[in-house]
Amino acid sequence: MRLVGALAILVISAAPTLAKGLTCRTNSFGETRCNNGTTYRTDSFGTTRDNRGNSWRTDRFNTTRGSDGSVYRRDSFGITRDNRGNNWRTDSFGITRGSNGTTCQRDSFKTIRCQRR
Repeated sequence: MRLVGALAILVISAAPTLAKGLTCRTNSFGETRCNNGTTYRTDSFGTTRDNRGNSWRTDRFNTTRGSDGSVYRRDSFGITRDNRGNNWRTDSFGITRGSNGTTCQRDSFKTIRCQRR
């Protein structure tokens, strides 16, 4: 899982908490800001941190581990699973659908929009 993929899954996994949906946008400084007040930034060592004290790091085996105990792993079929029973898959149109009812899509302006079915 590349850095962008890891960040997208972190954003997507946060989406079910919003009734109206979640919108996140990455600026030219590499910071991703979401309409729920969460901000994500990845440093030069590949560690992503949010403004709430959490951090995540992806290793060379496509496993992302979070300081909050979350673990995300992407398999060879392109399915990302967490350690809480959820999974996400991105189709050929760039739409990511989660087993938790979340659907997200990234547009050409680097904005990720999520909604819950």
